[in-house]
Amino acid sequence: MGTSDMATRRSAVLLGGPADGVRVTVAGRPLMLQVTYPCPVEEAAAGVRVEAIHVYRLDGNTGDGPLRYGYDPASP
Repeated sequence: MGTSDMATRRSAVLLGGPADGVRVTVAGRPLMLQVTYPCPVEEAAAGVRVEAIHVYRLDGNTGDGPLRYGYDPASP
């Protein structure tokens, strides 16, 4: 990916999954986005944090509108 790709900012929308309908701005055209949600920890040790990870993959058919990222339930 060239420098000009990284400087290009575009609007994107996440489709499906826990972040359905969320709009973000991305640099370039990343092939995948990662969304995290904090999870409560019972009797947490000092500094321990747990987050659920959800992956969204770029839909190649975006046209002129915002980039579209679909939820990938098979990703870890």
